[in-house]
Amino acid sequence: MAHDGGARDEGPPGDGVSEQDPGGERHLLPQLPLDELLDDLEARVRTIRAARRNLDVLVEAIVDVGRGLELRPVLERIATAAAHLVDAAYAAIGVIGDGGIAEFITVGLSEEEIRAIGPYPHGRGILGELIRHPEPLRLHDLTAHPASYGFPPHHPPMRSFLGVPVRVRDVVWGNLYLTDKRGGGDFSLDDQRLVEALAAAVGVAIDNARLFEDARRSARWLAGSAELPRQLLSGTDPAKVLELFVQEVAEVAEADLVAISLPAPDGERLVVEAAVGQDVVGTTVPLTGTFSAEAYSSGTVVVTADARHDPRSTLVVDAAGAIGPAAVLPLGEPGRTRGVLAVGRRAGRAAIARTVVDALAAYANQAAVALELAERRRDAERLAVLRDRDRIARDLHDLAIQRLFATGLSLQGVLDRVPDDVRDRVDAAVVSIDETIALIRTQILGLQAPRRSTPPTGARARVIAEVDRAGDVLGFSPSLRFAGPVDAAVPPRLVDHVVAVLREALANVARHAAASAVEVDVRVGERLRVRVRDDGCGIADGGRRSGLANLAQRAAELGGTLDVAPGPPGTPWGTVLDWVVPLAREPARATVPGPGTARDGDGDGDGDGDDR
Repeated sequence: MAHDGGARDEGPPGDGVSEQDPGGERHLLPQLPLDELLDDLEARVRTIRAARRNLDVLVEAIVDVGRGLELRPVLERIATAAAHLVDAAYAAIGVIGDGGIAEFITVGLSEEEIRAIGPYPHGRGILGELIRHPEPLRLHDLTAHPASYGFPPHHPPMRSFLGVPVRVRDVVWGNLYLTDKRGGGDFSLDDQRLVEALAAAVGVAIDNARLFEDARRSARWLAGSAELPRQLLSGTDPAKVLELFVQEVAEVAEADLVAISLPAPDGERLVVEAAVGQDVVGTTVPLTGTFSAEAYSSGTVVVTADARHDPRSTLVVDAAGAIGPAAVLPLGEPGRTRGVLAVGRRAGRAAIARTVVDALAAYANQAAVALELAERRRDAERLAVLRDRDRIARDLHDLAIQRLFATGLSLQGVLDRVPDDVRDRVDAAVVSIDETIALIRTQILGLQAPRRSTPPTGARARVIAEVDRAGDVLGFSPSLRFAGPVDAAVPPRLVDHVVAVLREALANVARHAAASAVEVDVRVGERLRVRVRDDGCGIADGGRRSGLANLAQRAAELGGTLDVAPGPPGTPWGTVLDWVVPLAREPARATVPGPGTARDGDGDGDGDGDDR
């Protein structure tokens, strides 16, 4: 237009000088075509928009990783956010532990690809380069780096690489690894800075997640440590309580194997009393050459990153040989160790953190106190039972036996004044009273002779112990009675024979008789007689007789006899075994023949003058 032409002094073409503005200044314009200026402006706008978009993605990633408090999901979100932030095909987070990678979380690989690749890396090669030198690392081709180890079979090919360390409170906690920039290019310096910014925020999120897990674990430990003594002191079976204990430890410590081993009665080994993860209950653990032995003997905690290759000792309770990271803790303090707690994870899993070991140690000490309190409670209960037994035994002797003795005397006093047809019945009643007194006295001895860890001595005690053991095999307790001064009159050389006879006879009943009742009678007079009667099916024809032949030989060597026959008609007995040998009696210990009830000075029927 005309007015436009008159308003401008364009000057010579290409002089690069614009007209003066109202302020009198002159502006220099680049001597570029308008299209190039517009292209440059558009490129700068794109750069600004990309930076703004990356900033939005970074902010969104930081907000996203800070949403959760559980560590594993937080790490997975971090890896996903990092891959999205720099447009990487693959991303991973390697958690550092014991100088290598203790845990490895990947993004971009399918479950099938992860299984095909096999165990995660341990921190060698390029991944280990960031562990050795915790500084950002960008590579055009990671396979060309001198530290590269190559890829395992079935691993997808990867070229470009970006690695950034993740710090938690100024400590390198792990590394972010990104590979294969989409589009085939390299990771830029801007990508590196974005990932570094993300890693700084990630450190805070990881620290918060760890603090949350520690707090939650501590709460679980406190609840469990309070429940353990409550269960033990409430009377719950200790085996059941220990089973619940190891399950709780396995869950809270994220362990694949937990076992509690306690000393065997002989003190020469440890025995696994409760376990979860593997069927090792009952396994014997020697007190030398094992982690458990070291913890038990020293009273200190033993921790290893890989129990399979630790040169110090072995984890015997690991029946499958699959445990790597492990911790074995004593139950109690040095010098007063009550057992050991072994905790292990599968090989390849993260090492057991120090915070977990500290919590386990506190829990193990609490468990030791609870076990000791429970043992003291059981001792008090056993003492109460023994006191009750002693009281019952005294009452039976002082009341029941004395009244029976008086009744027997009264009946004997009227024998001469009753008709003959009644005399036999009265005499039978006296004999029955005598047998009842003998039976009660046997029960008194059983009450006053509890099971002991040391072998019993004396004829009566050894016979009682043998009959008790037979009850475990028979499924019921045989009836046992004594007559005569068994302890005083039977010499030690004969006691071994008596025990052997009873063991063989009762074993035969258990194996062949299908009996529901057994009666054992040990009687001392001029001879020693051991009688065993059962209500079983009798002796089968054509069966082996080696055991009975041995009993007959014992009797013959002692000048006695063995008689095995069916029970008398009209009685419930299927088989009656009589083993009889002569017995030399000392004159001073002789007793008046006949039923002991009315003829024994102390009323207990044994003729030994001892009323207990």
